[in-house]
Amino acid sequence: MIAVKGNTTPINEGKIIENIRALGIDMIDEAQSGHPGIVLGAAPILYALYAHHLRIDPKNPQYFNRDRFVMSAGHGSALLYATLAMAGFDLEIEDLKAFRKLGSRTPGHPEVHVTPGVEASTGPLGQGVANAVGMAIASKYQQAVFNKGKNNLIDYNVYCLVGDGDLMEGINYEALSLAGTLNLDNLILIYDSNQICLDGKTEKTFKENVQDRMASFGFATFDVSNSEDIASLDKAIEDAKEAKQPAFIEVHTTIGKFSSLEGTNKVHGNPLSKEEITSLKEKLHVRDIPFTISSEAIEDFQYQITNRCGNLVDEWEKKKNTLSEEAKEELAFLENPDKSIKLSKFDYAPPTDGIESLRDTSSKVLSSICEKYTFILNGSADLFASCKNYFKEKEDFSRNNYLGRNIWFGVREHAMAAIANGLALCGIRPIVSTYLAFSDYLKPALRMTALMDLPVIYIFTHDSISVGKDGPTHQAVEQLVSLRATPNIDVYRPGDANEIIGSYKAIFESNHPACMVLGRNSVPVLEGTTTAGVEKGAYIVKAEERQLDGIIIATGEELSLALNVIESLFRKGYDFRLVSFPCIEKYLTLKEEEQEELLPVGVKKFVIEKSSSYSWHQFVYDQKYLFTIDQFGASGSPSDLDLKYQFTQDIIEEKIEKLLH
Repeated sequence: MIAVKGNTTPINEGKIIENIRALGIDMIDEAQSGHPGIVLGAAPILYALYAHHLRIDPKNPQYFNRDRFVMSAGHGSALLYATLAMAGFDLEIEDLKAFRKLGSRTPGHPEVHVTPGVEASTGPLGQGVANAVGMAIASKYQQAVFNKGKNNLIDYNVYCLVGDGDLMEGINYEALSLAGTLNLDNLILIYDSNQICLDGKTEKTFKENVQDRMASFGFATFDVSNSEDIASLDKAIEDAKEAKQPAFIEVHTTIGKFSSLEGTNKVHGNPLSKEEITSLKEKLHVRDIPFTISSEAIEDFQYQITNRCGNLVDEWEKKKNTLSEEAKEELAFLENPDKSIKLSKFDYAPPTDGIESLRDTSSKVLSSICEKYTFILNGSADLFASCKNYFKEKEDFSRNNYLGRNIWFGVREHAMAAIANGLALCGIRPIVSTYLAFSDYLKPALRMTALMDLPVIYIFTHDSISVGKDGPTHQAVEQLVSLRATPNIDVYRPGDANEIIGSYKAIFESNHPACMVLGRNSVPVLEGTTTAGVEKGAYIVKAEERQLDGIIIATGEELSLALNVIESLFRKGYDFRLVSFPCIEKYLTLKEEEQEELLPVGVKKFVIEKSSSYSWHQFVYDQKYLFTIDQFGASGSPSDLDLKYQFTQDIIEEKIEKLLH
């Protein structure tokens, strides 16, 4: 198709697309690694989006009201980078030549904060879909907060390119079902439909009518039979933008278009041969010199974007100037990449009897924090009642009320976490909750939270065999060490109300992902625990009084058990120090002398935690000093389980005495 630049100069859209294709193929050839199939098949889709639809400013890529584009099919990174470079984002030819090389701005799969114009780190299939749903929820909530009367301050749409693999992964079913339920009409999915996956034809594994499925979710559906027909693509996208529902556009493409391997899985993930590239470029009418791009194609592509979007940032700044001072402050929070919140006061009323369930304490503290900050959104995977993180004074987020701050995710843990990532990528500070045993359902998305360094807060309750009668399916054993093994995320397991306050203070004052791990049972508020001690990750709750015979380390509900053991041993003439360890990650950041002061070398150390031993070997002499559990639990009362798995005061006390001699 030939479009028009100004009133006279023709724009050869085919030439722009051919150059995007050639540039992507050159990147893959230079790296000898990548996915040429999607580059050749889906280039018209990305061209149409960037040239005609996305409201963006390549010179100001973080302009807040920009449309978001998520490349859920993250293996198509070469296509995305080639498009971004030609569109005018800050990517040079040298960046493209460094594709998939160590330290480059063009990594193997898209990474947010690394490449300008990349909105989310994608690659694990399906998660980008859920990220896009989270972004759409964020936009709806932000619109409800700011758009008063004729002031249409925020109105960005969210686009997402998905492939067959994205639509096979279970997470997409979870996320898109919720998107339809919430009627997120600012969400547009574009399906690169080529019927090929890595191993072969999708008909062997994936035969459902995807359009019918999407319609059943509540999506408006559209079909483009020929991906090379830019006019049809444009019409489908325009119709999707006008729909009063989330939209799904199926675009029929040919994987590896114009190569001799087109339409086969052989072109999915293997670089093309030099001979193949020469033949391909001849068909594309581009010069067979690597990384040679038509200046006319670049100018025309950038002209189309500038012609549509050139005034967006100026208009945004003018609208911002009309806001009240309070609204300006709230918008400044959204625009600031640092989401840390300084907490100086908690409206927390302690229980009169000094005993309270940790999840109940958490509920009180969270409600106090939430009241003061507009952009904390809170959700649960159908466990608000159990995890106790429902904001009682706030409404529910729904298709009829986008101002609600409680998101009902339903039993969709994986999508919940990935949606939370999308919320965080759009300036929200999200909180999500489920049982600790079910953290396994969302672990891939939590891993992406840590990888993107997003300040998502995960609340995991029912954290050990002390859950009791629900049995081993609900009793977390190996999950805590799994979370602690994940890089770049802080895992807090507080032992009482003081430590919960300290944990939330540390979490909110950090611009960093974190997990709050809480028990179900009521525990006493202990003498000696502090909010300030939590910041260091470990601190002394009870110091030795005469001599130091040993140190007991404990976390969570086991902290009170450890204190009872120490007091009993003291009456027998032994003198122990109790060190609470709410966050191993924080402790490991302390200077060596601070660590040594808490846990001096040469002193016997014991650990009490109803979880896997693998978190603790670095702190003790050998396995005998660990009072932990490396097997599944059982159904029974908490007291019976403590006896069976040797977590009673008497049993632990007797074992420690033997180890002292």
